[in-house]
Amino acid sequence: YEIWYLPAYSPDLNKIEHWWFVLKNWMKQRWEEFDNCRDCVDAAFKNCPNVCP
Repeated sequence: YEIWYLPAYSPDLNKIEHWWFVLKNWMKQRWEEFDNCRDCVDAAFKNCPNVCP
């Protein structure tokens, strides 16, 4: 086995980085619609299939 260490932020190599980027942008655009951070995060994850390609 061989372990490859990826750079901390490398969206081309680490697909989760792109997912977080899209999710954070979705939350930034809709922040005003929610009463608190928890509700915004919950909505983001519930809408995840629509948010993240």
